[in-house]
Amino acid sequence: MKLERHVGGLSVARKVNYLRARGWREDTGGWSNERFRPVSIQRAIHHQLTDDLSRALCGLGWQVVGYSPRGYVQLRDGEQGAPCSLPKALRIQARRERRPVAELTYVLFLAALLEVEGGAPT
Repeated sequence: MKLERHVGGLSVARKVNYLRARGWREDTGGWSNERFRPVSIQRAIHHQLTDDLSRALCGLGWQVVGYSPRGYVQLRDGEQGAPCSLPKALRIQARRERRPVAELTYVLFLAALLEVEGGAPT
C-alpha cells in the first residue's frame, strides 16, 4: 500500500519542509536521519509518513512492536492483539471508526503536518 496516495499531492517545497522539520537532512546521496542512510526523497517521505501514522495510531491505543530493517513498522492493537502491518492497522482502525481508510489516513497525516508547520493547537 502506498501511503503517499492517501495524503494527496505535496509540492516539493512542502515535502522538503516536512522532512527538515522532522529531523531529516539532505546529503549528496539523498535524504537521511538518525535511523536511515541516504535515501530518495520519495523513500524519506514514506519513512516519515510511516513514523507519523504509527505514532498517531499509538494515540488511539495501538502499540509499536518493532521495525523491519527496511523500515516497515509492526503494530499491535492494544496489549492482546496480534502484530500487523501499518496498512492493516489503518484498515482496522478505519473500520472501527466507520470511515474510509483514505479519510482516516489523511486526517492523521494532516494532524502531523500541522504539528510540523506549527499550526497544531497546544
